[in-house]
Amino acid sequence: MSGQLTIGRVADQASVSVDTIRYYERLGLLPKPARTPAGYRTYSPAVINRLALVRNAQRFGFPLRAIAGFLHVRESGGKPCRDVRAAAARMLEAVDRQIADLVATRRQMRATLRSWDAALARTPADRPAHLLERISGAQPFRSHRAPI
Repeated sequence: MSGQLTIGRVADQASVSVDTIRYYERLGLLPKPARTPAGYRTYSPAVINRLALVRNAQRFGFPLRAIAGFLHVRESGGKPCRDVRAAAARMLEAVDRQIADLVATRRQMRATLRSWDAALARTPADRPAHLLERISGAQPFRSHRAPI
């Protein structure tokens, strides 16, 4: 067992929880670990790099199941690079759409605030201005994940 790491040690070195490691194993993000005669998981130090790869890909925006799929293709002898690139491009397009939606929402909110300011200026302080009733056709921002 020389050079092998326990799950706790891997978790510490990779700054993740033991539960995260077990979950990643279930999703196929990590290879099945060796087991001691007592049934404890043991890992090669290379698993630390794999965890960093997964976490970095996740931070980029890839869902865990997509990462697992790419890794499965790689481990089966395939070359998922073009699929990874295409998925990243789709995610960027989705982010660009979200930014455009946010810019439009900000523009609409600013226009509404200007309208409210004008209404408040015309409304005596002791009377309601009914600002909420003046909101017309506001399109709420809808968060949506990029398709992979």
